[in-house]
Amino acid sequence: MQSKIKQSILCGVGLLGLAGVAQAELTANVGVTTNYVFRGETQTDDNIAIQGGVDFTNEFEHDGSLYVGAWASNVDFPAYQADGFEIDLYVGYNFKLNESVKFDVGYIAYEYTDSNLPDLSEIFFGAGFKDLYLYYYIGDRDSGPDYTYVDLKYSYEFPQEWVLHLHYGNLNDDATNGDAEDVSVGVSKILAGIDFSLTATSIDRDSPTNPDDTYVFLTGVKTFDFK
Repeated sequence: MQSKIKQSILCGVGLLGLAGVAQAELTANVGVTTNYVFRGETQTDDNIAIQGGVDFTNEFEHDGSLYVGAWASNVDFPAYQADGFEIDLYVGYNFKLNESVKFDVGYIAYEYTDSNLPDLSEIFFGAGFKDLYLYYYIGDRDSGPDYTYVDLKYSYEFPQEWVLHLHYGNLNDDATNGDAEDVSVGVSKILAGIDFSLTATSIDRDSPTNPDDTYVFLTGVKTFDFK
C-alpha cells in the first residue's frame, strides 16, 4: 500500500514541471464533527471526531488543476475491536471543458493505525455539470473483497450564502450482504470564518442482520490559506 501511495504522489509532483503554472496554493484545514459519518456509516461509534488536513493545488494555464493532499481523523469501530486514526492520502487532476462541464480523476489511499482495520485504496472518475456532480469509485482492500461506489451530489446556494447539499450513494460490495444505499440532506454556512454544516444521513443496507441507520450531525471546519 505504501508503495502505491508514494508512486502516485511522486507522479503528481513530477507533473508540476511539465506544464506552465498559473497559480499554486497551499491550504490546511482543521475541524470538529459530532459524528464522523462516511457514506452513510458512522466511523466513530456515534462519537465526536477531530479532523484535519493539508492540500496543495497547482493550476495550469490550460484550466486544469493538479492536487495532492493528506487528511486524518480519529475512528472507533467496536464491531472490529478497533480504534485509533484514519489517514487519507490522495492525488488527482481536474479540468473543465467550459464553465459548466468539469471532470476529475484521482487516487485515494485510506490507512488505519489499528491493524484490525484493512487498508483501502480507490481510483475515482468524476464529471460535473454546473452544481451537479457524479463520481464513480473503484475500491480495493488489502484483505477482503473489492467494491464500487457511486456518488451523486448537488449543491444549491440560497440568499444570505446558505447552501443546500443533496447526496445519493450506492455501494456495490463483493462482500456477502455488502450492498447499501445512502442519502443525505444538509445545509451549510460560513460564520466567523468557520464553515458550519448540519447534515442528516440515512443508510439502507441490503442485509437482514444489519439494520438501517439514520444520523444527524453538526460539523465545523476552519480553512487556512498559505500564499
